[in-house]
Amino acid sequence: MIDLLRSTASSLHAGEDLILASILDSKGSTPRSAGSAMTIHRDGHITGTVGGGIVEEQVRRAGVKMFDAGKRAAQILEFDFSNSKAAISDMICGGWVSVLLEHIPAEAAEEQLIQDALTELRQGRPAILLDKLSADSSTNEHKGLLTADALPDWAGLTAEQSAELTNSISEAIRPLVFSTESGSLVARCFHPLPSLFIFGGGHVSRPTAKLAASIGFRTVVMDDRKDFANRERFPEADEVLVLDAFKNAFEGLPVREDSFIVIVTRGHLHDKTVLAQALRTPAKYIGMIGSKKKRDAIYAALLKEGFTQADIDRCHCPIGLSIGAQTPEEIAVSINAELIADRAGVSL
Repeated sequence: MIDLLRSTASSLHAGEDLILASILDSKGSTPRSAGSAMTIHRDGHITGTVGGGIVEEQVRRAGVKMFDAGKRAAQILEFDFSNSKAAISDMICGGWVSVLLEHIPAEAAEEQLIQDALTELRQGRPAILLDKLSADSSTNEHKGLLTADALPDWAGLTAEQSAELTNSISEAIRPLVFSTESGSLVARCFHPLPSLFIFGGGHVSRPTAKLAASIGFRTVVMDDRKDFANRERFPEADEVLVLDAFKNAFEGLPVREDSFIVIVTRGHLHDKTVLAQALRTPAKYIGMIGSKKKRDAIYAALLKEGFTQADIDRCHCPIGLSIGAQTPEEIAVSINAELIADRAGVSL
């Protein structure tokens, strides 16, 4: 979904208006679940998917026609496939799906809204896009971004609905739809990718960060040297930070239970300093580069400092899968393979 936001912003910036199609709800055997989305372009090609097959094709055709329906036009399509209809479609057991289509004009305000949502995601916060539809769902009357749990005046939600929206943000996958006196409010919740904090901006860090960004990690690179922690070296990273010192490496970092930590600094003393702090976080994964000899020395020192063996066992070292990697690029592949496995819950 983040890739879809990026491509949408790019199209709007290029002066191309779009039709956004989003699955609001689904039941039974449908190709894609609620929350799936795609954009439809004037020439009929699509970016993203709502599941392929007959549903996607009908949505695509309806979207192409909507370009002539006027600025910020909207409509909700429902597809009900009984078992008999399923036999001639792509739904083996039948199902029902509801799809919202809306026109997004190529205007600066629309592009800025998408960019603001991407900024929230890059900084590790959820982005909630709000759409206020008219009573007959034929027009998108208002569009905005929910920030700091502050609903805009035009949302029109009751106190109970506002509380439901706020309480649902952290877990919402499908769009949330609320009926109001003047129409309906659709809230799309985009969740940030799991954060990968890379400590060290050296030769292994560069390909590791680049590959991690391409496989669905929100990537943050840190070093205490500005010549190594900069945008020129890490153009794909979501954030690049210059630290005052590694001893304060985690100050202000939003490390959560779904976060990943990779320690690849320029020396074992810095690695030990960072690892000691990492073990005090709730991070899902902690990995450190180095030989077994270096690892054992660091572990022994940390045990003397009061860490338990259970703490030490959280660290993956030597980091990465054992695939005979030699070059920085090969090591990056081995590290990212281990990250993928840990994220997927695969025991290796």
